[in-house]
Amino acid sequence: MQLHLKSEETAWGGIMMALAVILIVLSGVIEQSSLFLLAAASFMTGVFQRRFSTKAGIAFIIGTFLIGLFLAPQKLYCFTFAGFSVYISVAEYLRNKKVSFASGMIIKGICYHILLVLALIIVNYFIGFESLFLDGWIKTLSKIPALFVIVLIAAVEILWITFDKAYTFFQERYGERLIGKR
Repeated sequence: MQLHLKSEETAWGGIMMALAVILIVLSGVIEQSSLFLLAAASFMTGVFQRRFSTKAGIAFIIGTFLIGLFLAPQKLYCFTFAGFSVYISVAEYLRNKKVSFASGMIIKGICYHILLVLALIIVNYFIGFESLFLDGWIKTLSKIPALFVIVLIAAVEILWITFDKAYTFFQERYGERLIGKR
């Protein structure tokens, strides 16, 4: 029985990982939909973790991240995928432990903001913040520091709530169909 479970986990994980890597690669090809595609790829982490375990979910994140580094045209998108997936893994862990909504949102909020700080450090290290302010509305808005900070904070918080709600909707609507009967 144990051998059957491991082979099922491996086969199912391979299929889900392939789908996630395809979405990561497509995010580098279809730039206008990169965040959507990376979020969809990270949703595969939640589906896999919900079907098997947190430990299997972490292995899924690591495997998908490494394969993505080899295949994706935009290597930094793999880090975005990993960040989204870590957040989803924490959300699934909390759901599995039946943590209350308020406590869960606080813990997920802390996780999100830690991941955000790490992302900012990585962006600063690899490309620097100056490249973000070269043109467009960000350059114009950055000339008004107080307004820029307010808009930036609002955008970051809206992104968090939207991502969390989208993942919850995805699992409620499609999660059980993807997980199937065991």
